[in-house]
Order: sequence, then structure tokens, then C-alpha cells
Amino acid sequence: MRLNPWETLCMNNPLRKFIMRQVEFSRFQALLKAAEVELVQARILDVACGSGYSSRLLKQAYHPGLLVGFDLMAEQVALARHEPLDVLFQGDLLQLPLTNECFDAAFGFGVLHHLVGWKQAAAELHRVLRPGGVLLLEEPNGLASRFFRHFVRFAIPPAGEFSFAELKGELSRLGFRLLGQKTIWAAPFQAFLWERL
Repeated sequence: MRLNPWETLCMNNPLRKFIMRQVEFSRFQALLKAAEVELVQARILDVACGSGYSSRLLKQAYHPGLLVGFDLMAEQVALARHEPLDVLFQGDLLQLPLTNECFDAAFGFGVLHHLVGWKQAAAELHRVLRPGGVLLLEEPNGLASRFFRHFVRFAIPPAGEFSFAELKGELSRLGFRLLGQKTIWAAPFQAFLWERL
């Protein structure tokens, strides 16, 4: 699903970069450290990379052997071309043009709740991760998604309003094991670390 113009503006500004760097990414790093997962020189997928700022953080922190990013929106891909990605393409998380089991890690900064087919997207992430690979997701729960859709006018479909119990149940069903979870800034916003079994 495409972001609307207002949400695109909210995603591409200095405050969003600050929050991503200081809050969301730091939670991901804490989860990885607690689980003793090392990603230096890993093959990393930046899921729906947007402007590519998340890719810059990943490159600086892990010096990946391969860093691949993609986004559904051509406008975001154009912005990400200025970031240190090895491979960048316009693509749909529901059907990635990637081979099976080709990544050690995938990072998603608030992606699944934007999708009607979030379960299919989670299955695609399982497909492209190698066994033992890790998935890091930052997501709001259904209540927070509903708030942002109704009151902030973000492009979040009703089908993206899942509970954390639903998210955990679906990822477990797909063959992921939860290694850790951290609150972002309030309970409706959580960061998750999953291992692909």
C-alpha cells in the first residue's frame, strides 16, 4: 500500500530520522545484543526502506556483506538512491523478486500494519531468510493503527489493525521463534526479534 502525501511527509523529515535512530534502531540493537546475535558482514534486507535512512543506520552499525533495500513507492526509491545500498529496487513485499533463504537478517521499521496482506508479507520474509536468520520488526498494535488511521490520517488499512497476539501467532505459525521484545516508547508500539526456524 502506498503512503498518502501527509504520511510521506511525516516519514521523510528530521524528526522521523531522530526517532528512528535514537529510539527504534536502538531497541533493535538492544534486542540483538541480548540475544547475542552478531550481524557484522551479514546479508541484510532493509524492508520497505523508504528514503533509505534506515539503510544508512544498518550500514554504519553492521558493515554488511550485502545490503539490499526496496520500497513500493518510486518516490521513496528515488530518495534511497543516495544511500549506501548494494542493491536497491522498487518492489512489493507481497511478492519479492528474491531467491529463497538468501538473507541473514531483515529489518522492518513499521511496515506490516500498512498492508492488507500482512500475513502474506510475513510469509515472504520467512521465505527469503535463511534458517537461523533473524527478523526485526517494529509495529504498532491495532489500537494504535486505528488511532493513526482515523485521527492522523495515515494510510493504514483496517486489515492492518492486528493485535500483538495475532502477530505473534501468525509468525509462530510460519516458523519463526520469538527471541525478544521491547517497548518502543509506549506499550502500543513494540520492537520484536524473531529467529527463522
